[in-house]
Amino acid sequence: MIEHKKNWQTINLAAIGQRLAWLQQQPDGIIFCQDSGVHYVVVRKDRSQIKLSLVEKVNLHTDLLQSVFNFNNPLHLVSEYTQAMMLGLVWQNQPQRIYIAGFGGGRIPLVLHHYLPESAIDCADIDPIAIAAATQFFGVKLDSRLTVAIQDGREYLEQQNRDIQYDIIMTDVFFGNGYFPHRLATKEFYQLCEKHLSREGVVLVNLLQRDDFYAEKVKTFQSVFSQVCVCPWKEINSVLIGSNSAILEKDEIISRAKYLQDGHQFSFPLTDRAQEVKVGTELAEAIPNLDKAQILHDDSPPAGYFDCWLF
Repeated sequence: MIEHKKNWQTINLAAIGQRLAWLQQQPDGIIFCQDSGVHYVVVRKDRSQIKLSLVEKVNLHTDLLQSVFNFNNPLHLVSEYTQAMMLGLVWQNQPQRIYIAGFGGGRIPLVLHHYLPESAIDCADIDPIAIAAATQFFGVKLDSRLTVAIQDGREYLEQQNRDIQYDIIMTDVFFGNGYFPHRLATKEFYQLCEKHLSREGVVLVNLLQRDDFYAEKVKTFQSVFSQVCVCPWKEINSVLIGSNSAILEKDEIISRAKYLQDGHQFSFPLTDRAQEVKVGTELAEAIPNLDKAQILHDDSPPAGYFDCWLF
């Protein structure tokens, strides 16, 4: 079985390389720009790096980087927050089914698809242009195990049968100005996630620390999951990790991450991300005003939420 998996991964990596080979001949600069609703989807080439951004039409300098990768090493997760999202494997190292709200350039789905050949990965994203860019410029190939619905991430989950259970659920949804949809930040949404979570399952959410409602979003997450950890990256992103399975202590999280690192031979340092995880009192100390924060609900968005522009 292990040898079969290694053979498949070797063939798959070669196929990814073939899909990306043409990019090496492209000049540096913008190689794709297309109108998509309230923003432009922009792909830039900078030497061996490809970057996908959403650029707001109303304020062209607001440019949120969605995905970045090096086509010479397509399985390397460049952004540290994407590395932190892979910590879901600490709780579920052999997930049968994964759901991801927000596709972007498909970096995390591509890496999961490669290293977990027995896993099905369901994704949802409202932007068909970004999905097209992911398949054209980021080496992603959709198949029976990796699917994307052009649909709102919460709506997709609401429409799934009650018996659909996911071992890992990830949410990584932003607009070009850094806006995180309210309907993906409420207690009701996380209760929906919990309803579709397997008994030992885990939920991960990418947040921006500069969000005016950062503490409220963490407090809301805590109201649904019995164990909540946070993996902060500088003062930019934080990945929330929540589960209602057995509590994992910090040393166990690190030990499991090392096991995954050694087993899969990731080119990115998953163990480093595990060492950065804040648990228990560390989490409260890492998030200002958490004790004063209010829980977010569908029917009562806080004043100013929809006026929150981060850039």
